[in-house]
Amino acid sequence: MTTDFSGKRVYVIGLGAKGTGRATAQALARRGARVTVADMKAAPELAGEIAALPSSVTLEVGDRAYAGIEAADLVVISPGVPPEIEPLRRARARGIPVVAEIEVAYRLARAPIVAITGTKGKTTTTALLGRLLADAGREALVGGNIGVPLIALADRAEIADILVAEVSSFQLEMIETFRPRVAAVLNFFPDHLDRHPDLDAYWRAKMRIFENQTPEDAAVLNLDQESLLPLRSGLRACLFGFSQRGAPEAAVSVRGGEIVAGDSAVCPVAAVRLRGRHNVDNALAALACMVALGVPTGRAASTLAEFQGVPNRLEEVGVVAGVTFINDSQATTPAAVEVALAAIEEPIILIAGGRPKVPDFGPLGALIARRVKALVTLGEAGPALATAARAAGLAAVTQAATLDEAVRAAFQQASPGEVALLSPACASFDMFRNMEHRGEVFRAAVQALKEAETASQAAPAQ
Repeated sequence: MTTDFSGKRVYVIGLGAKGTGRATAQALARRGARVTVADMKAAPELAGEIAALPSSVTLEVGDRAYAGIEAADLVVISPGVPPEIEPLRRARARGIPVVAEIEVAYRLARAPIVAITGTKGKTTTTALLGRLLADAGREALVGGNIGVPLIALADRAEIADILVAEVSSFQLEMIETFRPRVAAVLNFFPDHLDRHPDLDAYWRAKMRIFENQTPEDAAVLNLDQESLLPLRSGLRACLFGFSQRGAPEAAVSVRGGEIVAGDSAVCPVAAVRLRGRHNVDNALAALACMVALGVPTGRAASTLAEFQGVPNRLEEVGVVAGVTFINDSQATTPAAVEVALAAIEEPIILIAGGRPKVPDFGPLGALIARRVKALVTLGEAGPALATAARAAGLAAVTQAATLDEAVRAAFQQASPGEVALLSPACASFDMFRNMEHRGEVFRAAVQALKEAETASQAAPAQ
């Protein structure tokens, strides 16, 4: 779909670190739109983003933010902007459409879009699909809610390309005509209830991914998750399901220990390099997207055997004296920690804690007591996690003041062949800018530990 934006007054809200507002302004200004960018931060805080804007763009920042929103023909918001803020209410009251950046990206795109959502696994599946397509000889541009904004990809994509995008509920709740050629929902679990008013609102936002599809499009769905099965009757797109249980109607499934796409074996499940049953789901979903696009899966086996995953998601960051350190900083809920613990067979020293998203860590404490050798806690939720684990019978519980200290404490309690796992079960904002920053600090702490061990081994005996 292409839309003529020439002469349109487009109001872009948000110049955050992910670059969505900047990319939107750049793409629309090139197409002759009269673009205004607004952000409540002061200009010095946004200097880098402002410098990258075209000279034709009008700025309303700091105290001037939102001053001219009522004059817009269209308002485009970045993913982090809550849709109910007062300036957006003013715009809607005047009948001005308010949409997400992915909506505008779709209106610009000449290439087909594969949109991937779900509570967990989006980033891994999106990155893996991009690699699978590239290894199959297709030009895949990968981004969306990870990396490069979808609008920046759509701005430069050719007709023969494939746009592969992770999309979030925050983006999907603000679409109008967004219609991906392939729409995938990996799973659905409670999350983001700090943004959405309730679980039903979160569900409705996610499922909008299928809203504008037609029988010419494809819907990729996890057939093993009961909560997603009612969607099947309402789909207008052609269903390409995936299933580890071997559902006969699945386009991609596991049968007898083999991953099968259609009637063709791809590879043994054991050949997938990524750890855990959840990552088998991610691999099946990516393959189902390939099948839906009509791309042959003949080279997929080597890709699945080589793909190491993405940062902060069961990322193996180093081995120190036989202890493997794994960074799962993205695990911001107890449910995500449960998945991580199930994915690792070795004995685990778990590092957990941060800003809590749940009121009760009792169930997680019981799981930790059953599954881990020792627990190191930190952050605001540290005492509650420690109490829950001890109440469930785990005696080896240590509390750390910093992540560096937690890494050292985990190493001291680990033996060769064991795993020190950062899987926090909490948000990062009590100690870090975001979960990516937490992952960076973890990697740095492991590297420092590795260097100290190397120096210790190299030192001459006294």
